[in-house]
Amino acid sequence: MKKNLRIVSAAAAALLAVAPVAASAVSVNAADSTATTTANATTTNKPTVDLSGAGSVSESKDTVNVTPSFTLTSAVVKPGTHTVVTPATLQGTVTASLNGTSVTADVADVVAHNVTLTSQSEYTTIYKYDAESKQTTNHLGDWNASANDVYVKAGNEYKMTLTGVGFSFGKANAGKTLTFKLPSNVTVTGAAVNGNKVTLDQYGNVTGLTFVVNNIKALNAANTNGVSFYNTVSGLIETKGSYMTLANANGNLNVNDLLNDLKKQYKAVQLQNGELKTFEVTTTPAELTAELTKAGVKVNPAGDFEPDASFTVTLTAKSADNGKVNTLPVTVTVPNGKVVASVQKTIMHNAYYYDKDAKRVGTDKLTRYNSVNVSPKTTTFNGKTYYEVVENGKLSGKFINADNIDGTKRTLKHNAYVYKTSKKRANKVVLKKGETVTTYGGSYTFKNGKQYYKIGNNTDKTYVKASNF
Repeated sequence: MKKNLRIVSAAAAALLAVAPVAASAVSVNAADSTATTTANATTTNKPTVDLSGAGSVSESKDTVNVTPSFTLTSAVVKPGTHTVVTPATLQGTVTASLNGTSVTADVADVVAHNVTLTSQSEYTTIYKYDAESKQTTNHLGDWNASANDVYVKAGNEYKMTLTGVGFSFGKANAGKTLTFKLPSNVTVTGAAVNGNKVTLDQYGNVTGLTFVVNNIKALNAANTNGVSFYNTVSGLIETKGSYMTLANANGNLNVNDLLNDLKKQYKAVQLQNGELKTFEVTTTPAELTAELTKAGVKVNPAGDFEPDASFTVTLTAKSADNGKVNTLPVTVTVPNGKVVASVQKTIMHNAYYYDKDAKRVGTDKLTRYNSVNVSPKTTTFNGKTYYEVVENGKLSGKFINADNIDGTKRTLKHNAYVYKTSKKRANKVVLKKGETVTTYGGSYTFKNGKQYYKIGNNTDKTYVKASNF
């Protein structure tokens, strides 16, 4: 009997309604046409899909969106033989959402009180481990490796049954009945389930649920090739795309039209079984709309939006053969699109880039005395003022500390000389106590170990000791 489906236990199996206390790796069989496989774990009765933070549920808001999502990879067989060299694997998550609160239970390798995998074509059990009785049922009989292929095959579809799942909705929802909204290929059953209605116990919990996920296609583990993007116009494989279009008479583009045009220009390609296969980009209008919205672009219900003269969208392609995913950033140029207002400023102190959360972006920096185009208006994050950089007529999402451009007004506590170096004065000027002086950026440490601020909106070497402020 070949051991060709690996279901490994994990302490992080938050997917389960009952968390494993002690479990070990299990290897079982899965057949191409007639397989059922099961794994077990020692359990307690504590629900671990915890949505108690979603608050109390009203009759108008009683729907729980539950999405089990599992990935099955095929076994790898030695060419020309029936020998499995790499076992199949099953991985997955269950995401539940209620009242705007989402919980995703992520499991590296599925382990459960009972996880069963069965071929969609036939449901005869040829291998099963029963967790309650700890008995193994084996109907393989006198299995002849030369006559049968008993393993999870790439491209075939399987049904997964997951039992012992439960949720905690908190005491505030004790005894309530909720509606479980599931994908079309998923069903749920249990003692507390009536159709798609689930009744909670006196603690706001529901346990003993069984989820059945149909039509899980086994991905081709033998194919390790990635996905690339082919430009049908240039005939080249590209890692960064570009596309030009015009806004309509109203100055708008449409999400659906734009995506259709992008899909015509860019196809996904992958080497499969020695042949280069072409398939469609998998990005949806909803995903493109979400990306534009996140970038601050307003998209109306019809999918229309006013484009900048240049903006970037992301195309995604997923291989149905081995599940490999790749993305392609595409710069869209719209000659008659709107141009973001900008002003040119001079950097007076070396400046790093920051994001909208005031966190540094990469290691690139703008060096002093060079120019940069920025939005005329400043933005404040965490008490500090920033300019947003404008690139190619659009806001870039990168920010520069305004102190490196406009400086900060400081009042002198002592009379101060203006220095050129740590030993030489820049001029004969003496700045008086109480005078207001504009300094730029952070202080510099000179060779004498003392700190100085740059003053003067020019390229002259003019510095004042920081201790004088």
